[in-house]
Amino acid sequence: MAEPLSRTILDVVGAREISPGVFESQSDPEEMGNARAIAYGGCALGVAAMAAHQHLPDGHRLYSMAGNYLGPALTDRKLLCRVQDIRNTRTFTTRLVTVSQEQNDGSERSSLVTLLDFQKIEPASLFTYSKPPSHKYKNAESYSDFPTRRDKALTEDKITPQMAALHAKSFGLMSRMFDSRPCDEGIVAQTMSGMIKDTPTTQDHLPLTDRTSADWWRCRTSLSTRADNASTLAFIMDGAVSFIPLTHQRMFLDDAGACSSLDFSMRIFTNELDLTKWHLREWKTISGAVGRTYSESQLWDENGVMVASMTQASIMRPKAVPKSKL
Repeated sequence: MAEPLSRTILDVVGAREISPGVFESQSDPEEMGNARAIAYGGCALGVAAMAAHQHLPDGHRLYSMAGNYLGPALTDRKLLCRVQDIRNTRTFTTRLVTVSQEQNDGSERSSLVTLLDFQKIEPASLFTYSKPPSHKYKNAESYSDFPTRRDKALTEDKITPQMAALHAKSFGLMSRMFDSRPCDEGIVAQTMSGMIKDTPTTQDHLPLTDRTSADWWRCRTSLSTRADNASTLAFIMDGAVSFIPLTHQRMFLDDAGACSSLDFSMRIFTNELDLTKWHLREWKTISGAVGRTYSESQLWDENGVMVASMTQASIMRPKAVPKSKL
């Protein structure tokens, strides 16, 4: 199937109501950042957020979105969202969204369940503070995007043409939707998302939990509503969190037997998002044990104010050991 180059982020996260409380995605979800041919989880998050924003009371803003991935989504059919009102008060709105797809036999298979909380804008705040990024990064224009980095790495024989093509295929969706500039200080930039495995990075001496990657990004599409911005945020904050433990050890998706997000928790710390402006995202991994990892991405605006974060637990299995023929 030809790559849908004309799609924008609003095509990917868009949803239309087909019956009361039931929404259908505007387009089929797309794949990205997975060794398997399955849909990028951020597509389901974005569509779920868009569906949950419909018929919302005035003045209510999304501040929390948490849930579980229940299974992979296919890329050849649309997503269905069933929205259930859990709480409706003057101050809070809580909605439960189940995302599914119709199977070939007519049955439905759920791929995501998420609880979204909205709060009415408070008249005042007792505290206003946030932690800064782990490093002092330069401004966005100081860094190159991934297509430019791929060309440079190819010219310097750090990657092969086959590796460049694989990287473009794996992460092309993000480049189409966003102007993204990986920061030179981070391991994602230095290793092409873990694809360059033999070249030391500037952080190899650090413990794994102290290593970081970051990128500046802004949406290529005009976002005219709060639903547009919140859905776009849900889409992009899912990116790379599950495999950042691999990247920070100079490993790629082919080094794991399985690597996929299990759950997520996104929190928003502002009432007004404008994702057409530059934002800085930083990744860290926090824990890894018993076949799972726990990692986080955090997001700041151009003024250094943290506006969102997402944590995820992910499956992380080693590659199968070949069985002896003896």
